Amino acid sequence: MFRKTKLKLVSLYTIVFFFILCIFGLSLYVYMYRSTYISIDEKLNEKAVAITAHSGKEIPEENEHETERRIAYLFWGQNRTLLRSYPNNVFLQKNLSKIYTREHDKKPQTVTIKGQYYRIVSIQTHDLKVNKKPIKLIQLLYNIDPEVNLLKTMLILIGFGCAAGLILSCLAGLFLANKALVPIQRSWEKQSRFVADASHELRTPLAVIQTHLELLFRHPSKTVEEESETIFKSLSEVKRINKLVEELLTLARSDSNEQQINPNYFMMNELIQLIVEQFKPIASMKKIHLKEATEKNLNYYGDKERIHQLFVILLDNALKFTAPEGVVSISCKKEGNLLKIIMKDTGVGIPTKDLPYIFDRFYRGDKSRTRSEGGTGLGLSIAKWIVEAHHGQISVESQHREGTAFIIKLPMNKSFN
Repeated sequence: MFRKTKLKLVSLYTIVFFFILCIFGLSLYVYMYRSTYISIDEKLNEKAVAITAHSGKEIPEENEHETERRIAYLFWGQNRTLLRSYPNNVFLQKNLSKIYTREHDKKPQTVTIKGQYYRIVSIQTHDLKVNKKPIKLIQLLYNIDPEVNLLKTMLILIGFGCAAGLILSCLAGLFLANKALVPIQRSWEKQSRFVADASHELRTPLAVIQTHLELLFRHPSKTVEEESETIFKSLSEVKRINKLVEELLTLARSDSNEQQINPNYFMMNELIQLIVEQFKPIASMKKIHLKEATEKNLNYYGDKERIHQLFVILLDNALKFTAPEGVVSISCKKEGNLLKIIMKDTGVGIPTKDLPYIFDRFYRGDKSRTRSEGGTGLGLSIAKWIVEAHHGQISVESQHREGTAFIIKLPMNKSFN
């Protein structure tokens, strides 16, 4: 699948880059072409205006010394008679008819004579005379061989440049296609792994439910009371599936940006105190000391339900992996424009090698964190999403068998647009 996508991307990038290079080269050539001819035409028009404005006084004399390329002048009388040319006999008679045919062209034109290129400007006049003969038409010719050769050379270079650009475009397309496919391939692998893990997590409780239902069919005469243990185990697995599906749905919506945050102002310290009170009976049953230390009047703008879910996930994990007589504490205080929340326990801790992966979905590094504890491996992933959805940060500090601390930093004045 990725091979076909890669070929399509390489082809697309190559075409786009090659097209851009060709457009750039063509634009450069057109710009140089227009600039060159505009400069020549302006020079010829200046000479033409000077001649007509000064009644012929600007016509050069034969002995005039010019170091630059000379402009050739042709003075035509009635019946296409050449009255004078400057320089003398600059063109053969057979070439004059080719030049004279341009007399009705209003714009400067280019003509080729004996393999040389000339730019021609024609001026109609009735007031000037040569040897007492009236001049009907004056034509100015300027040799543009250097400019034409330069433009031809430039066109050839652009052609070679485009050919080389095609090869470079292929290489650039291949490089960009590889770079573009890296995150896609990673996402695909992550998605495939996620689907495989989810399928595995669902298959286990489904197998348990199927087994218990088959046991019920083996003893159809038994009462519900007699099979209550089997039914209870089946219901427990159903609840587990419901929890897993709900967590998967939460993560799927967060990935597609469909999960909405509904922010409102609420007192963070009161929410933490409420959650601690709810968990105290559970902590007491496990003989765990649950402590809370929060500042007063911590007015926070965020999604109260999601923040509640965040604390429940972290407290549930802390109590689950803390031994009897252990301590679980939660503190919250304001630091500048941040709320800093620390959830700390004296539980089994997390090995250093597992710390970078604890927020990954379905990740279980510690063997003590197994399905027997009732977890799905998605809680910390959801916790991280909740914090990031509130534009905050969550980090963890832990030493194996010495305890774990989750540090959460939430901005106080953050908009949710």
